[in-house]
Amino acid sequence: MAVPTMGIRVGFSSRHVRAACLVALMSLPQLVVATSFRLQTITVVLDERDGRTDFNVTNTGSEPMLLLTKLQDVDSTPMSANILVTPAVTRIDPGQSQLVHFMLKKGVKLEREYLLKASFEGVTQRADKGARMTVRQQVGFILQPKSVPVEERPWKDLRVQVNGDSLILTNAGRHIVRLMPSIALQPKGVDLPLEHPYILPGQRVSAAGAAVGGTTQIAITPLSRYGFAQAKAELTVAP
Repeated sequence: MAVPTMGIRVGFSSRHVRAACLVALMSLPQLVVATSFRLQTITVVLDERDGRTDFNVTNTGSEPMLLLTKLQDVDSTPMSANILVTPAVTRIDPGQSQLVHFMLKKGVKLEREYLLKASFEGVTQRADKGARMTVRQQVGFILQPKSVPVEERPWKDLRVQVNGDSLILTNAGRHIVRLMPSIALQPKGVDLPLEHPYILPGQRVSAAGAAVGGTTQIAITPLSRYGFAQAKAELTVAP
């Protein structure tokens, strides 16, 4: 038998919605605190001479954390399968640190610098509600060959061309060029965005814009291999 509703209306007023949103927002910092960790740097560098590198991860949260580490290829030549990650999965207690080891497999020869992404994922599970919380951080991972000296100004190997409304950048060197993904076109002073904050060795990238025509120089903001912004550099467009 159906139960009469007695004319009662159930709904949410704007006041109720605002209150619910406020409660949700107030709970967000607790989730962040419960699952958080600090990485040693914002870039991992593995030198072929050493064959391995160690990277420190610290659990800055209030709960034990399960750390999952993996590498992802962004280069046209896959290299992640040539690098061993240990431990790939490990537990870190609050306030404690863990060294993650990256080892280049024996017999792998590097002819140029390679770029990958290192992904660190921290997972915690609160005992009271069983809620699973995840925080992920990604940083650059550079493979440094022993046959290629470290270059402080890798952007000097960039070749700049203009073809109609397209600006073409070619990395003619063996180093990764890291840069802010925005280029200033001269003499117009217009900014032109790039898709990625890097140009790989041998890579040719292009960006189009109505202001490209007539560009004689460009200004870039290079990034160090550890991702820090450096002084602007000007490059001349090839005739």
